[in-house]
Amino acid sequence: MRFNVPQFVDIEDTIIGPLTLKQFFLVIGGGVVIAILWYMFKLWFVFLLGVPLALVIIAIVFVKIGGRPITQIFTSWLNYWIKPRFYTWKKSNK
Repeated sequence: MRFNVPQFVDIEDTIIGPLTLKQFFLVIGGGVVIAILWYMFKLWFVFLLGVPLALVIIAIVFVKIGGRPITQIFTSWLNYWIKPRFYTWKKSNK
């Protein structure tokens, strides 16, 4: 008896071009926020907030370091600084 074993189960499916569904919604959400900034504020303020926002979204969507997405690297870095790194062992007297 033979069974088919699924491969590449840890890779997300690409939905729209090279983007996964999560990446696609990040790009759309960032575009909507920048469009709202464009209609509500002056041009210098749009550039002040919109350009860094666009760069951060592009980095989140496309940048991978060591095959890991930048969001996962940032989360690991944040956990390193927030969670305790000093562990002590106490022997219990039972």
